[in-house]
Amino acid sequence: TLLNVVSQYPPEITDFEGQNFTLNCSYSTLQTAFWYRQYPDGAPQYLFRIYSSGKQKKSITATMNYRENGSNLSITGTEVTDAATYFCAVETQ
Repeated sequence: TLLNVVSQYPPEITDFEGQNFTLNCSYSTLQTAFWYRQYPDGAPQYLFRIYSSGKQKKSITATMNYRENGSNLSITGTEVTDAATYFCAVETQ
């Protein structure tokens, strides 16, 4: 069985209203990446499935970083409603 190690950085961002930020997800082998958002006491919400070109929903953009086996999730002009836990997952082959 091939083990795919997934890591995300930074682990936490606070005091971000009106700011721009980027979360980085890296994994040991190049895969399809998924991004989710979870509000307190809520179920995870699917945001993106990304494997080639970038995807965008309003102020949230996901891109692939092939050189570093990763994906980035960027949020511009954050609002109070963006306060949530964001996480990535990868599809195993």
